[in-house]
Amino acid sequence: MDQDDVVDPAGPADTLDGAWRALLDGLAASGTAVAAGVTDPVELAEGYRFVTRLLSASLDMTLENGDPVRPGFTRLMTPTRKFFGDNPDTAYDYAPITGPVRYLVEGTRGTCHYLSFCVYGPDAGGANRIVASVSDEDLTLDADGRFRLVLSIDPPDPSLGGDWLGTAPEADSLVVRQYFLDRDEEIEATYRIAPLDDPGPPKPPAPERVARRLRAVAAFTQIGTELSAGFATMLERGEPNTFTVNSADSAAAFYPTPDNVYVAGWYRLEPGEALEITGRPPAGRYWSVLLMTRWMESLDYRHHRVILNQRDAVLEPDGSFRILVADRDPGAPNWLDTAGHHQGYVMFRWLRSEVEHPQCRVIRIERPDTAA
Repeated sequence: MDQDDVVDPAGPADTLDGAWRALLDGLAASGTAVAAGVTDPVELAEGYRFVTRLLSASLDMTLENGDPVRPGFTRLMTPTRKFFGDNPDTAYDYAPITGPVRYLVEGTRGTCHYLSFCVYGPDAGGANRIVASVSDEDLTLDADGRFRLVLSIDPPDPSLGGDWLGTAPEADSLVVRQYFLDRDEEIEATYRIAPLDDPGPPKPPAPERVARRLRAVAAFTQIGTELSAGFATMLERGEPNTFTVNSADSAAAFYPTPDNVYVAGWYRLEPGEALEITGRPPAGRYWSVLLMTRWMESLDYRHHRVILNQRDAVLEPDGSFRILVADRDPGAPNWLDTAGHHQGYVMFRWLRSEVEHPQCRVIRIERPDTAA
């Protein structure tokens, strides 16, 4: 059985030339979406770079590793490839799947703070949705921390052992998340995915298959760019320096996890200003606050502190937090560095937590040239 037998219904054959032109057209449309209404030169430069990051990811996900009959995992995010609200505390691995095929994911739990497996697929209107999800709290581990997870539409034979994650005919992707509080100390989980039914050796890269994947690369890049650009424009036109609560369902286009509640807003600061955020950490598995670019990428966390999690944040004597978002160190323990940006996203993740709504206000901070 080959990929074409599962995911490609009979129809007119595509051509490589047509698919290549579609890819170039998609990149041109992505550039148009980036440039529309963006006047800040830093945001514009990041926008074109963002298109290349989406293109890089989609080439790996769809062209090079896009066979749902013989899937493997692609590490989505790196310090230089980020999109869709990536979390620097998270390792994301993606595998293409398809509903009719049964899969076995097996591996070792490691010591990461949180581990989950989330299946996605389109709804009746073609929009992305969460099909099914399971986390480490639901996995059966042996004495060595090993697990087995079967992905299938129907319950598997008990002889297979392990746990079951029920999928659906429209399922098309699996994303594995590992959350860390301290990457230097915690051990990553390891895992692999394989079909339960042997598909046989792969065929050579037929023109129709490569053409289909090139069109998928074009679509992922263009749609991802347009979604990100449109969402930023909507927030920019709204009230800045406020927060709204977003469920995973409301953010389904960006492949969220149902275990998270996302509390996000758009900050806008003038020189000498800081956004003061106060609140109380929720009870739950994990929480963090992160700064992102206009294109929903985490800021450069290699050289700036742009994220605080429950391990890093210094709490007040009463257990509350006070966080300052600013372009320079205001002398406060919970400073998030805007890294040369005057606006962008600020987002809390509450993971398997109660929903808390932080408060914020813009305050003045002392400038370096006036400091004593």
